[in-house]
Amino acid sequence: MLQVKNLTKIFYGYSKPWKRIPSVLSFGFYRGDLQFTALDNVSFEVQEGEIFGIIGRNGAGKSTLLKILSGVTNFEKGKIIKQGTLRALIELGVGFNPELTGEENIFYNGLLLGYTKKQILSKINEIFEFAGLSEFRKYPLKTYSSGMNVRLGFALATLERASILLIDEALSVGDASFQQKSIKRVQNFAKEGTRVVLVSHDLHLISYVCNRVLVLEKGKVRTVAKPKEALEKYMEILGNLEPTYSEISNSLVQYLVYTETKTGVKKTHFFIDELIVLKIKFKLKQYISDLTVGFHIEDRRGIRVFGTNSYILNAKMNFKPSLEFECVFSFPVRFREGSYSLSFSIHKGENHTEGCLIWKENALEIEIEKGEISKFEGLVYIPTTCEWK
Repeated sequence: MLQVKNLTKIFYGYSKPWKRIPSVLSFGFYRGDLQFTALDNVSFEVQEGEIFGIIGRNGAGKSTLLKILSGVTNFEKGKIIKQGTLRALIELGVGFNPELTGEENIFYNGLLLGYTKKQILSKINEIFEFAGLSEFRKYPLKTYSSGMNVRLGFALATLERASILLIDEALSVGDASFQQKSIKRVQNFAKEGTRVVLVSHDLHLISYVCNRVLVLEKGKVRTVAKPKEALEKYMEILGNLEPTYSEISNSLVQYLVYTETKTGVKKTHFFIDELIVLKIKFKLKQYISDLTVGFHIEDRRGIRVFGTNSYILNAKMNFKPSLEFECVFSFPVRFREGSYSLSFSIHKGENHTEGCLIWKENALEIEIEKGEISKFEGLVYIPTTCEWK
């Protein structure tokens, strides 16, 4: 079991050096005259066999939450209910001695992690094989690269399945091959009943592996939902839309978004390899120069298939000031059949994080059919020829 109820964490500081004196004289009872609430009444529960994602901007409180769950940091109030063994992958490789060999570090750090001597000796070959470092086991750790260090740390920390597994960006270490092995190991743990808490800035990874996602913003829970809904909320936060609804209504009068064929027939069902013409029309109350219009397409799981904008495509507004605009994108369907959602934004500059007028999630639902395209595997369709010589 892993349950968090109304968890609050406050960091204290001092506005002037001399104000540390009362803290020393009171044996820490006086904590300082400055305080920062890192976590504010955070509550959630992770089910057995669930991979639970946590996302948020830098400073939102993600790593602090994981450190509290792992027991590294205390908290002011709230309740944490944990049952079973817990393993935390927060700072991989911390505690390794650069003067000792890889084998010696595995042995000593394995004992610190709670493994028995018998467990370590029986699985030391498996640890180095998983990390891809079998040929370096006799070399001192100071000859290892930083990537080799964290791979070895991950292999050791996940040697045995724990009841609760806390991960802070650890699935992004190493090359693509090692990342896939790491993800598969964590997914296998979850299938066997491990409760996994994953903190990451990799939104594609969160969409791919997580069952539910918690969005943190300034220490508060904004939502706990399925990956697609949670990522939509996170993108709203990045675009800073919620505080600027009044600004949107004061600048944007109306908009119209639709898709059509190259011959001008409006529709939302297309075949693979067919050309989609996306038209975004909008009207402003006052002229704004250098506007950027962008869109992205996501599948049912919330995984982003494609996205671009007029700034990236170098399509500049080279016409007289106006209040009515139409931005037209044309692109062929090169992803597999299924249902997709199309979202768009209007903003200034390269991305929507600054000067965003509107970010509209799920503005359109489009359906892609296979048609006469031959069977293929994967997420995207790449026209391919084959001949014998």
